[in-house]
Amino acid sequence: MPRASLVKTIAMFASARIRRACPYALQFLSSLVLLLATLVAPLASASPDRVFWNDFEPAISAAAETWTWIPFDDAKCGDGSSVGLGVNLSSVSDRVLIYLEGGGACWSALTCYFFQTATNFGGYSASDFAAEAADTTYLAKPGGFFDRTAAANPFKDYSYVYVPYCTGDAHAGDNIVNYGTGTAYHVGFRNMTAFLKRLADTFPQASRIVLVGSSAGGLGATINWWQTQQAFPNVRVDMINDSGAVMPEDVMPSPNTEEQQWRTQWNLAATLPPGCGACATSFDVIFAFYANEFHASRGALLSYTQDSVLPLFYGISTSKFTQGLGELEAQQFAPTTTLKYCNEAGSGHELWFTPALTTNSVTVQQFVTRMVTDDLNWTSP
Repeated sequence: MPRASLVKTIAMFASARIRRACPYALQFLSSLVLLLATLVAPLASASPDRVFWNDFEPAISAAAETWTWIPFDDAKCGDGSSVGLGVNLSSVSDRVLIYLEGGGACWSALTCYFFQTATNFGGYSASDFAAEAADTTYLAKPGGFFDRTAAANPFKDYSYVYVPYCTGDAHAGDNIVNYGTGTAYHVGFRNMTAFLKRLADTFPQASRIVLVGSSAGGLGATINWWQTQQAFPNVRVDMINDSGAVMPEDVMPSPNTEEQQWRTQWNLAATLPPGCGACATSFDVIFAFYANEFHASRGALLSYTQDSVLPLFYGISTSKFTQGLGELEAQQFAPTTTLKYCNEAGSGHELWFTPALTTNSVTVQQFVTRMVTDDLNWTSP
């Protein structure tokens, strides 16, 4: 029985008994029924999958304008050890920048344990975060997107959230697998779910969320865009993928055995956006899917035309990567009004921490600023 009907039935039953026993209690009963109806109405109208969705997770409390490490018992690295995230809270803005760290990937005993192609797979601690927060080429880079003293930084007043990478799955996995004698926790997506539960309570009045990631973090930002939007259902969530370009299937190796391993070992079927049926056979269509789903949001791709890392990850040549990048942008980005790209000619990897890089007289910083400030002149340079 619906809750509202249940309250009405109980009230009618109680009223009949009270009328005979204590007439003066009817006024109290009427007030009580009105109160119950007021409490029930919001629950009855709420979306079933949003009620109590975050398990009453507590808001994060930390000093403003300084980096603070927040441990999470329910977030794990590749070896099963606990991890957390870093926050730098703003006292002047209700906007939030969530950044996903990059650092390779792994999907087998050979890649995870022998070649160790994924960073921090054996753990990430508060001391690791402290070192990265103090690194002047990284989070503490002068003039960078985390520099609150840089007048031209469009994020200088935002709250910052730093999500470490230690699961080897591009922040996209939801699987625990055995590789020989080792147990690998590919739970980057599951970690993000845990983080978002507390972040939603930490920023209940957020007016804008910008989700960003570099390299594996760029892929992670792309795949986690949908669950971040789900965590903040009434807030516009924009996404920036830095150097995590997704290749079209026609430039990938044939047979594409590594991609199948990623899908299986990371359990991507459980983490790709619901409703994107074509994502089951081709990753690149995820961008057009988002453009169709998130009409009010903006998405961007930053990339070198000859990325120095991704061809090795995909098992293709640099020329094939350049071809695939062109196809991706022409087929998935150009037809939309909400997705744009910024390419840097030549070889390199990651543009987020070099905001002064220039393409066709437009710097990375200008491109990003036009995006997040809703500049009508935001275009793909």
